[in-house]
Amino acid sequence: MISLLNRINDYCLYLLVFSVTFENWDPFNLVGYSVTYFATIMYLGTWVPLIARNFQFTPFKKIVIPLLLFIVVGFICSAIHSEYVHELKFAYHYRALLLIVLMTFIASHIYSKPKMLPLVLNCYLASVLLAFLLITAGKGVTYENGRLLLFGENPNIIGAKSALAFLITISRLINKFTIKRAVVIIIICMPFISIIAMSGSRGAFVSMFLGLTVLLLYRKTDILNKMALIIFGVLASAMLITYLLETNPVMAERFAATVERGDIGRNVLWAAAIEVIKDNIFIGAGFEGVKPRMYEHSGVFMNPHNILLYVYIASGLPGIILFVTFLARLVKLLFLHYKRYGDSLNLVMFVIVVFNMSKQGGSIGKTLFWFFFAVLMGSTAHVISRVKQKKLA
Repeated sequence: MISLLNRINDYCLYLLVFSVTFENWDPFNLVGYSVTYFATIMYLGTWVPLIARNFQFTPFKKIVIPLLLFIVVGFICSAIHSEYVHELKFAYHYRALLLIVLMTFIASHIYSKPKMLPLVLNCYLASVLLAFLLITAGKGVTYENGRLLLFGENPNIIGAKSALAFLITISRLINKFTIKRAVVIIIICMPFISIIAMSGSRGAFVSMFLGLTVLLLYRKTDILNKMALIIFGVLASAMLITYLLETNPVMAERFAATVERGDIGRNVLWAAAIEVIKDNIFIGAGFEGVKPRMYEHSGVFMNPHNILLYVYIASGLPGIILFVTFLARLVKLLFLHYKRYGDSLNLVMFVIVVFNMSKQGGSIGKTLFWFFFAVLMGSTAHVISRVKQKKLA
């Protein structure tokens, strides 16, 4: 019976991962209840009879506890500024709390069954490929100012998902290069590049090359191989950049605005966020107070489109310290893993996730980013116990 429950739990994880790409798809028109929401409920539900036997919190407590304390601090700030709060669930950002809990369960799952990791990532890649097929068929597709929306999802998020899929796939070529493998992987990568082009996302575009740079620079190999890979990467990147800018006028226009005018689309929001922080350095406005405070300084009722600025405005100095502690401890874990195994993919995924969270509104409530944090935690936490064993020996 336990074996069957474990297997169901595994398949529900695969289903959840597959659904992450379709976070905005609401096929039953239930308003806010997407396929990812139902997959999450199913997954957490299958954990109920297995928690006592399978769930492990100890390997992740130093990473997760600062996040939970951040939610508590945000709740206290919300209580102080109760004029902004209309429902209790928004006072403690129930969605962020749910995603932190979900992240911990996924991390524990991967930690307990490390052989699942390749299949988990393959499920993610398959979901992005399915998204490409849906886009090709025109299902759930709309365009806004020439930019792709899939089931109404922000083009920047769509681009970020594809950039991560591209980098995961390319890493498999770099780790084990053969001509046959190169042909197959390049064919697989073409849909990811196509989605990024259609999204018109500058961030996703930069993510590809930023991630590729980290992947090559931190790859442990001899100097000649590294130089050959870097030269190949530069040439391939130059060709790809030229192709995208020449064939995609929306992307070309957006990059021209950035280069010529320094316009990254968030200048006003970031400037306003800094002013808000200057007015309230120590005590945050609470999770529901972010947009009203932003409106006072920018005239726009929006989040600051930067996770660190959002956290600071919402939870003040204590909250940002706790959130940065979470990131710092995760980075330390990733470097320990890299030092031991020489695999730079985890560093790449971290850099791209944080980069995209730093330029997108509402990123704290996106399943995509917390899923990748879970993957990073679950696939590397075992290094800590081995380092301790080595010290004791």
